[in-house]
Amino acid sequence: MRTYRTLDSLIQERLSSPENRAAYLDIAVEDYVETGDEAELLLAIRQVVQAGIGFAKLAEETGLSRESLYKTLSGKGNPKLKTIKEILSALGYSLYFKKQSA
Repeated sequence: MRTYRTLDSLIQERLSSPENRAAYLDIAVEDYVETGDEAELLLAIRQVVQAGIGFAKLAEETGLSRESLYKTLSGKGNPKLKTIKEILSALGYSLYFKKQSA
């Protein structure tokens, strides 16, 4: 009998290393810059949280409730930049801007 895995379980497997999580976020940010799809970016951050420290630890690190974090990273959330910065910082990433090339 064949066993099947969910897409989420495959993604979590691929994001098991810090290097893969960082590369995934880089791609998600690049896609966001090109498409403007905030939901896709928030869902990518959510997947990195799940594969990395988890929501309980993220709540502890940011001082935000787990419920608030789930809502923020649901793809339907509308977080402030400050919230995204706090989440990324807790995950070990920084937010920065760079000038576009002409």
